[in-house]
Amino acid sequence: MAKIILFPTHEEYCRTCAYSSGNGTCNNKKYNEHQYEVNCVWKYCPYRKEKAE
Repeated sequence: MAKIILFPTHEEYCRTCAYSSGNGTCNNKKYNEHQYEVNCVWKYCPYRKEKAE
């Protein structure tokens, strides 16, 4: 069965990321340096990595 890939505007998009701290912040240094580009220019996070199950 295929894996469902969440769209960047989905509310669970960051919660399933390995860098998510659980309180709404991101622990990825590159993301924090490029927050504007991620949120306003690219509209998705190239630094996002799925949590291992």
